[in-house]
Amino acid sequence: MEQLKINQVAQELGVTPAGVYKRLKTDFQLVEKYVVKEKNTTLITREGVEVLRTLMQKTPQVSDSTSLQPVENQTIKYLQDLVINQQKTIDNLIASQNEQRQRTDTIIMKLTHDLEATRKSALAIEAKVDALAKKPENDKIAEALSKMVPEVKAWEPAPKKKPQYSFLQKFWYELIDPVKLRAY
Repeated sequence: MEQLKINQVAQELGVTPAGVYKRLKTDFQLVEKYVVKEKNTTLITREGVEVLRTLMQKTPQVSDSTSLQPVENQTIKYLQDLVINQQKTIDNLIASQNEQRQRTDTIIMKLTHDLEATRKSALAIEAKVDALAKKPENDKIAEALSKMVPEVKAWEPAPKKKPQYSFLQKFWYELIDPVKLRAY
């Protein structure tokens, strides 16, 4: 099986090597089985060159339309497969988004139910407290409880002590007065 370098293929087809690389990139699905890479060199088989030749023809010849038929069928099949794969991807994304939305709705409903239950519970507790507060015997209980529980004072930091200076330090501060020196 004869393999040609990109420069040889470009000369044979009458295009630049960049044009061959571009065609290989755009129609890779059609020519990938004819492309071989060896030590950073891209080689194309003789059949691949013929496929590239048919792809690069701007107007197909009428007499040779049967040779173009397999390439056109391959292109159509490739595009159909591409559309089918994209449709499957879209369907999968829509399905996952629906699942996420259902999960979110379920969570919201549960939180709403829990919030309503908490609100009812708070109202019931508030009603019990109000009922207990209205009874006169509860005043006696509250008074007894306040006597039993010692009064708690808020924490206050300890007062700062004035620094103890020696005689020389006091004399120095009176003589020089550092606060006035800092002002200048």
